[in-house]
Amino acid sequence: MKNLDSLLAHDKHNILGAVDAQPAHLRLNFADSMDQDITPSWGQGLQHIALAGMGGSALAADMARNWLASRLKVPFEIVRGYNLPEYVEAHSLVILSSYSGNTEETLAAYEDAKKRSARIVVMTAGGELLKRAEEAGHMLLKLPEVSQPRLSVFAGLKALACLLEDAGLTEGTDLRRELLDVADWLDIQKSQFNQDDVDGKNLALDIAEQLVGKPVVIYGGMALRSAIYKWKIDINENAKQQAWCNAFPELNHNEMQGWLFSSEKTVTGVVLRSSLEHERILKRIDVMAEVLKGHGYEPIVVEAQGTTPLQQLLWTILLGDYMSSYLGMMNEIDPTPVELVEVFKKKLG
Repeated sequence: MKNLDSLLAHDKHNILGAVDAQPAHLRLNFADSMDQDITPSWGQGLQHIALAGMGGSALAADMARNWLASRLKVPFEIVRGYNLPEYVEAHSLVILSSYSGNTEETLAAYEDAKKRSARIVVMTAGGELLKRAEEAGHMLLKLPEVSQPRLSVFAGLKALACLLEDAGLTEGTDLRRELLDVADWLDIQKSQFNQDDVDGKNLALDIAEQLVGKPVVIYGGMALRSAIYKWKIDINENAKQQAWCNAFPELNHNEMQGWLFSSEKTVTGVVLRSSLEHERILKRIDVMAEVLKGHGYEPIVVEAQGTTPLQQLLWTILLGDYMSSYLGMMNEIDPTPVELVEVFKKKLG
């Protein structure tokens, strides 16, 4: 492993500090006051939820659906584009999520939601979306300031949990308490990944060392499906490396066949494994490794820690944040900026 001090010299925007602060975002009270305005009577009659957001601004919704899938009372769809689904109307809750507040797809979806008389909630840190929401008097979830949208997902998850629970859109439970308990637990767990114990074994650094300079494909089951996608985004944006992702059991019906040719593979596989997965998915993970032995498939297996689905999900996501940040530093770059995305936006106009 490279000297840690030399690695940290590349962290010019302190991404590790931002990653380290994420468990504390689960304690934010910016959405806790919403129970004064949003009550089960406010949510009564709502038949669907659609969250419109792109990139990091949609990640919190991925996580919320992953965590609360069995507890949601109405369908919850994520819209990554300009147009809302045809079913959206007055009995729909539309959440417009753009960290910058200037995402053109989300602004278009906002205007679409207004035309359809949908119930609107805006989740942002500023920009044009904040301006329009304040002018129209729409419900607002104000996110804290961070350097990049992908570093605000824990705050977004807390905001969505408060909104959904207060509106009576989840089965009876105390989502705030679950998140606070996980925040305390993650503050202990993150010492495995951050710089608190530089002389001990650091799982995030160990994985990053194995991925330097390699395209990566991340696999996992449905219990960690949002973590799989978050790892892909983190490797793209923090490490500036190519990465793709897919989930069991779907990948067994198509993608695994793509490992057939040549035992010498340039791509490295990572499997995020949860002990809380469906037993047949756990078997699929093992059998796939057996079937593809000799075809260059020797994945790095990451066992999610924790005793609850939420603990395992957020632990795995936090590990990916640290790992990909170290990976960017090993590539001798600052992990925080996303220059190509910014250049593209400017050219797009």
